Formats: sequence, C-alpha cells, structure tokens
Amino acid sequence: MDPGATVRRRRTRTRGLWTAALLALGAAGAGAPADIPPSTPRAFEMIASRFSFEPETLEVTEGERVRLTLRSTDTGHGFSIKKLNVKVAVPKTGEPVTVEFVAGKAGTYEFKCSEYCGSGHGRMKGRIVVTPRAQ
Repeated sequence: MDPGATVRRRRTRTRGLWTAALLALGAAGAGAPADIPPSTPRAFEMIASRFSFEPETLEVTEGERVRLTLRSTDTGHGFSIKKLNVKVAVPKTGEPVTVEFVAGKAGTYEFKCSEYCGSGHGRMKGRIVVTPRAQ
C-alpha cells in the first residue's frame, strides 16, 4: 500500500468538508435578505464650517446604508456619531472625505464636531433621525 495515498485521501476529505461548510454558510446567508443592507447607499453631502454642519438634520430608514461626503470650508473639523461608531476627520483643505455606515437601529442620534475648531466648537452639532423600517 502506498503511504502517500492515505495522506492524499485525508486532504481530499478535509477539502470536501471545508467546501461543504462554506456552501452551507453561504446558503444560510442568502436566505435572509432583510438583514442585508441595500446595494446602493443613501448619499448625503455635508458642509462643515464654523460652527455648524449643513444640513443639520439627516433622515434615513433603519437598516439603510448611508454614505456621507463631508467637506470643510474653513478649518479642520471632525465628524462623529458616537452611538453608531462613526468618526472621521475633515481636513481644512476643502478636500472631500467619505464615510459609510449602516443605520442599524431606529432612534435619534447626535452628531458633532470631534476636532476642536474654535470657541463655538461645543455648539457644532446636528442629528440623524433613523425611522423604523416598515414591517
């Protein structure tokens, strides 16, 4: 008996098991389209300037993927939605910065400037309103 044949059989069987497991996981994921965010994100453009964001309020639907493109008109700013784990620096050069996230849970969330930008920094806030998804 060829000793290498036993090793080859084990490798083939192991590969087969891994392939079956991966296919099963893929099939399980394919059966739950409600949990998969839409392929095209909801896009917003936002301007950061002393000491405000424009627009100040964003409205999205629960489970929606959101793409924000932020630009500063004056100095360096930051953008943070603490409860949604979103944080990005907005450079003073005016160059746009894009951040994407999923609005996973209905509610109203505060966003604010996360980089000190002057005496009005504490007032530089807004909100994102995430409405519940229709059942």
